[in-house]
Amino acid sequence: MNAFIRNDNEKELLLIFKEVLSSFDIDVEIESEALAEGGLKSIWKFIGKNGRQLTLIVTVCGWILTRIPVENKELTSLQIENLKLDNELKRAELRKLKSEAADKDSIADEVVEKVLNILDRDYKILWHKSNFYKRNSYYKKIDKISTTELNEKNEPINKERNVSRSDFSKFILRSNELPSLTDEEAIIELISPVLKKGNFPWKGFYKGEIISFHMRDEVFKNSILNREVEFTNGFGIKCVLQQTRKIDDTGLIKVTQNNVITVLETITSDAVEPTKQAEKYYRDKKLIQNQLTFGFHNKK
Repeated sequence: MNAFIRNDNEKELLLIFKEVLSSFDIDVEIESEALAEGGLKSIWKFIGKNGRQLTLIVTVCGWILTRIPVENKELTSLQIENLKLDNELKRAELRKLKSEAADKDSIADEVVEKVLNILDRDYKILWHKSNFYKRNSYYKKIDKISTTELNEKNEPINKERNVSRSDFSKFILRSNELPSLTDEEAIIELISPVLKKGNFPWKGFYKGEIISFHMRDEVFKNSILNREVEFTNGFGIKCVLQQTRKIDDTGLIKVTQNNVITVLETITSDAVEPTKQAEKYYRDKKLIQNQLTFGFHNKK
């Protein structure tokens, strides 16, 4: 096998294993052993204190690689929004399932299924799994990917689970672009507004960090250009900030562009002033909410 392909495969597998272990909040050492005969077989040994928990983790890791997703062409907002809250809920549920596994003699199929359903929402696992199958889809010498659990003598304890080459594409995400993230109450302290015409980026402090952003509110932009709004030190805005994002090669979410859609308020040391655009923005928002409410109330 091509050494670079093999190295990339091992990297993605280890990143998947790392995310699974992190989700379970369990200390496990992973060792690689000599390749076995029959195709190209890599053996990974999981070493920890609780044998039943290890059995659950090994089983889950095997299924993660071979369970064909129903729909997995792109990451949904459900998988990536509210990541902090989702991770907290996920870890709490996995800790509960981990404890259940530790107290029982065998791992029930329903426990494995619950764990897999939780980890199926982990965008990092989905991303690294996509990278794994994407690279292997380019390497024509690989006919299938298979996993199986082994005992301490490296003897199979269950049947191989296989993914044929024709199914590789079902694991591959078609885009690294994520749905835009919108902050409807973003506070930005302006550092350098653009005082001449053109599509030049502005700079400001947002959540303690310096960001570059494009001012898409033409009314506010013109008020700055025409000196209708006086820019002073500490001048800020409350606005609707839209952030476009993508996942980088390491599975981390990166903001690729910041856009201020509507300026709602101007903020100085003396006063906070709503803008004319704010009135229209809130009116339109309320109208949309009323339409949605009307639609739900009239649904039979």
